Amino acid sequence: MNNTYILILGGEFALRERVLAGALRASGGMRVLTMAKNRTTPTIKFFDGFLPGDVADAEAVLRAVQAHQYQTGEAPAAVIPMNDFTVRAASLLNEHYQLHGNDSQTITNCRDKFVMKQILQAAGLPVPRFAAFRTLNELKKLIAEIGLPVVIKPREMAGSLGVLKISHEDEIEKVFGNCVTDVISLNGESFAPEDLFQVEEYIPAWQEVSVEVINQGDYHRAMAVTDKYLGEEPNFVEVGHSMPSRHSDNKQLRDIAERACHALGIRYGVAHFEARITPAGEIKIIEVGARTGGDTIMDLVERTYGINPYELHVLSHLNKLKPLPDTLKSRGLSAVAFIKADEGVIEKVTLPASLPDHVVNMQITAKPLDTSKKLVSWKTREGSVEYFWPQRAAEEGFDEHLTIADQYACSIFTLRQA
Repeated sequence: MNNTYILILGGEFALRERVLAGALRASGGMRVLTMAKNRTTPTIKFFDGFLPGDVADAEAVLRAVQAHQYQTGEAPAAVIPMNDFTVRAASLLNEHYQLHGNDSQTITNCRDKFVMKQILQAAGLPVPRFAAFRTLNELKKLIAEIGLPVVIKPREMAGSLGVLKISHEDEIEKVFGNCVTDVISLNGESFAPEDLFQVEEYIPAWQEVSVEVINQGDYHRAMAVTDKYLGEEPNFVEVGHSMPSRHSDNKQLRDIAERACHALGIRYGVAHFEARITPAGEIKIIEVGARTGGDTIMDLVERTYGINPYELHVLSHLNKLKPLPDTLKSRGLSAVAFIKADEGVIEKVTLPASLPDHVVNMQITAKPLDTSKKLVSWKTREGSVEYFWPQRAAEEGFDEHLTIADQYACSIFTLRQA
């Protein structure tokens, strides 16, 4: 019996269900295991096995894997991170077991946004003006130098949590307080410092995009570009995505994304690159993650181009990735929109009796007696709708997916004032 397995960290979370299909294709017959805090997570039963543990606690993950090895004689052949909160644990295990994966320095380069921007700037890549700070007084001094408006963010966080815009001087104290509150609200679950922040110049842009880059060694290949749709400022919450992007053929954007991965030392797996494009066409890097994109972006890639990025992600960590074709042909327009109910207490959830063919999946996470709050982060969404229109191309001003999701929100949720 094979005494090795593939360990997926973060694959049990919602909107990442296709990771198992990709991992099984890449596994060569090895079992695919996952890890979660408890057995109430429904998706764990789809894996070949389950290890108990907190995927964000790197040392605890290592202890759990070592305990499993002691009990069974099995050791991981690859440890695959799926989100920002799992990359440190994956790196620790990869170094401990001498596996293929991004090393701890690369993870620091990507997790610490200040270190990241320093490296990208030194490599001659386009970044906003930026600075690190800890206190309100330090922030005020830096704003005086950079000038308003600015964006502040925790140096090690994910999902746009704590990312806020400051437009006026009298907002500084309140917005910084909200940023701190957002970080503390996780109660240490992210195992990230709660007193390290970054301030950046605000980049006015008519489009924000992400680029998914597959990496193995010195091979960096931009696979797909996503148009990102954001909610109202001062927050930067993503309300939807569509693919292909109107910028899918932007060679400069793809080149910058690939160069950024090389500069940061990303040598394995899919990387998630985010940038803003100004009305003048100038590209500014927002951040780069050494992990797969979330919010169903991997599913959009699969529907649009017919390849499962999770399979490539795992193959790379097994050091078995083969170069992709020079061009990937789009099969149609894919999109996702996140369902947001009006504010209030949800009294009733009424799902639609049927869905049109272009709606390929709907997930409702809210339930009766939940309180629908203002959209300030991914944590205050009520669900998602995924779409696919065969043979349809990217369109200027496309927002059909958002309109449909809003219509569903009105019909699905019955609310009363909190």
